[in-house]
Amino acid sequence: MKLDRPRELVGKEVFDTNGHVIGTIDKMWNSWNQEYPGPFFGIKPNEHARYRCFRGTYRLIPIHSGFIGEISEHVTLCKTMDDLCRSWNKTVQCGPTTCPADELLDKPVYDKNYSRVGTFLASVDSDGPSKNYGILIDPYLFDIWKAPYNTLMPIPTNYINNIKDTITLDKTLDELKEYWKQHFNF
Repeated sequence: MKLDRPRELVGKEVFDTNGHVIGTIDKMWNSWNQEYPGPFFGIKPNEHARYRCFRGTYRLIPIHSGFIGEISEHVTLCKTMDDLCRSWNKTVQCGPTTCPADELLDKPVYDKNYSRVGTFLASVDSDGPSKNYGILIDPYLFDIWKAPYNTLMPIPTNYINNIKDTITLDKTLDELKEYWKQHFNF
């Protein structure tokens, strides 16, 4: 669905296609993915959705604007809660290890020299499985690199070197900038 004012959706309650309340939209960011242009939204799950489908996590559930079916006083998705659960309750190969996808979300990301890069987020493709992962770059990097603000930048999961309370990449800031410049006209 094409959205004229996507920021106005922040704070709206979200329902799945079957009418079950999932939570509220807490955040909006722009897409870097040319296959899925348009905004992404982070849904803060309500207690029922959090424990039924998302293993009790308080992290935001990212969705693409293509998942939105209808907008009124609330937002109705064109996916069921079960569709969303299938894509989020799986593991992701991250460098030398695997990790549940929802445990990666909202973690701070650092380069191999321990410089802060941003926050790990993900996108869900229209067929359900998560294939595109990204970092919401910290604002100071947008200023330094003269990049567009509030944009989710892609990150291959094989760049992940270590996962604990934070995510450490095996690339430097310069290598990341070059990767994004080369592959995404950053």
